[in-house]
Amino acid sequence: MLDTAVSSQDQMSPPTVGVRARSEVESRALYARIKSSITEGRFPPGAQLPTERALSTEYRVARNTVRKTMAQLMDEGLIIREVGRGTFVTDTKPAGVAPAEPEFSLPELFEARLLFEPALVDLVVERATEADFAAFDAALADMKAADTWIAYKEAKYALHLAIARASLNRFIARVLEMIIASRRAAGWGRPGGHPGPLALVRETACRDNAAIVAALRARDAARARELMRDYLVRTLYSVSGA
Repeated sequence: MLDTAVSSQDQMSPPTVGVRARSEVESRALYARIKSSITEGRFPPGAQLPTERALSTEYRVARNTVRKTMAQLMDEGLIIREVGRGTFVTDTKPAGVAPAEPEFSLPELFEARLLFEPALVDLVVERATEADFAAFDAALADMKAADTWIAYKEAKYALHLAIARASLNRFIARVLEMIIASRRAAGWGRPGGHPGPLALVRETACRDNAAIVAALRARDAARARELMRDYLVRTLYSVSGA
């Protein structure tokens, strides 16, 4: 089975924009989970994937979201669909699929994020659309509702990935995707375990990230840069044990 369910929350944005943004967020999340399960060997070559109906029920997403995800995976050569039999992982690794990401230390990854995420907000302030802000709000809602460490971290990284994608710079978004893949492959662990109860850590992170989103929505690049940098520095400090 895949690692975690794709969660969703009702949006405060206009209905059409909210539904479209929610569908996009769910599709990206489902795609990332299935692809990582394949590339990391949890679904080995020749394995049969669950049916569209089963995936839709298990992850609480629409059937057309599952169908869109499967079409993308098939286009990349990761799966093959056989009429009357089902969907299977391809027997050979398709060209262009990168090997499993190496495991980097958490401080290394946060140092890397400090080099580009605060500056990235300039592009986001200039280019973000209402659909992007709806995606930010959805990820924040998922963070607030998370009741496990995995769900919380998936939602937190989904927010920052949504921010990166709103910059419309695909290279930067890909760098953050690689960082997320490294953390997911490491099981979301951190040196010395977690510093406090989930509820307390979640409350602080939700407050800090909500402030970042508010500054982005206000198109206040200077404030957003400051908040993003402070958040990443505090997190780096906590994971480094300094």
